Amino acid sequence: MRRLAGVALVAGMWIYGCSADSSQLTDDDSSSNGTSAGGAGGDDVFAGVGGSDSTSSGFGGGCASETVDGTGIPLDMYIMLDQSGSMSDSVSGGTKWSAVTDAINGFMALPDSDGVGVGIQYFPLSTGNMMCNPNPFCFSDSECGPVGCGPCFGAVPPNLPGICMGALDDDSCDVNDYATPDVAIAPLPGVAAAITGSMANHSPSGGTPTAPALQGAINHATAQAMANPDHAVIVVLATDGDPTSCSPTDIPGIQGIAASGFNATPSIPTFVIGVGNLQSNLDAIAQSGGSNAAFIVDTTQNVEQQFLDALEAIKGTALGCAYGIPEPTMGNPDFSKVNVEWTPPNGMPEILPYVESPTQCPPGGHGWYYNDVSNPTQILLCPFSCGEVEAASEGGQIRIVLGCETFVP
Repeated sequence: MRRLAGVALVAGMWIYGCSADSSQLTDDDSSSNGTSAGGAGGDDVFAGVGGSDSTSSGFGGGCASETVDGTGIPLDMYIMLDQSGSMSDSVSGGTKWSAVTDAINGFMALPDSDGVGVGIQYFPLSTGNMMCNPNPFCFSDSECGPVGCGPCFGAVPPNLPGICMGALDDDSCDVNDYATPDVAIAPLPGVAAAITGSMANHSPSGGTPTAPALQGAINHATAQAMANPDHAVIVVLATDGDPTSCSPTDIPGIQGIAASGFNATPSIPTFVIGVGNLQSNLDAIAQSGGSNAAFIVDTTQNVEQQFLDALEAIKGTALGCAYGIPEPTMGNPDFSKVNVEWTPPNGMPEILPYVESPTQCPPGGHGWYYNDVSNPTQILLCPFSCGEVEAASEGGQIRIVLGCETFVP
């Protein structure tokens, strides 16, 4: 599992009158004192909180320096939760469904989750059409009818039949169904009771219409981000199987949906949690969605704890890779004079290059971009840089530098 560990997030504000340009940016040694990143209590959980006494940067003395705390960014996550029939499969201590829903309840109860915005919807949703075998009893999956009507659960042949978990309804392929939350995004802990009640009213049934579910989730997250431009908004796709219904069902098709969301303005990253042995396919979706790799839950181990750990890691990653833009103490912000400096643990500071959009993030290379070039409110790290920050041990540091020409390679 991936975790953000002890990265100090410091915003360095550099007084105007700077003579440096992008050709003068160097990787000279610097030292600073900042506080460790972490969620604050109250109404919002923030990223980008830093120290106030750093005195140097990687600009070689071209700009007089003054440090200020970075602007906090609230985090909102829209959970798209698989409720297909296979989520009723048994695992240690219960079923996949009970373990996953218990983990979500556990995440919402954590004190450091207070302020995180959470909303939820499920897939598949039903069209209400009678498409499956009207006899719900079965001895095998094939007796249930088309894909989405099974699986056959609880059968002990030849005498004890099971039940077709797909019931009688067909899976909805309507993106708008999934773009409408069962519980709208709202801050914890206030929204927790509504989400707990929502999950209690759902149970596993049907197939796995990943394409409309993911597109709907991205659409809803996009609307949330547009209404709240100072928030970091992400999609969390939690599933236990490959797509089985609603076109496209191929992994490249699902990757395209995730990539379109990540590369759009505003950029919506997709984080993926897989319950079961789905590493290759889910990694591909996560990478296309800008989150590097999926979190895989081993169903032979403690599913509830692993899923909870994944949610915690996703929260840390999302908070650690999005930063507010500090206000200068004099004048108005000049977005052509903003830089991001990354100092790895026990390493030298380096100025990360600016790219205009997530589509220009170099594979395996550093970079950052604005959430909206025409009206920036956030600084977002490219996937590789985000992964470096996430993997850092104690002492890693991000600083936001104002006042010198943005470094564009």
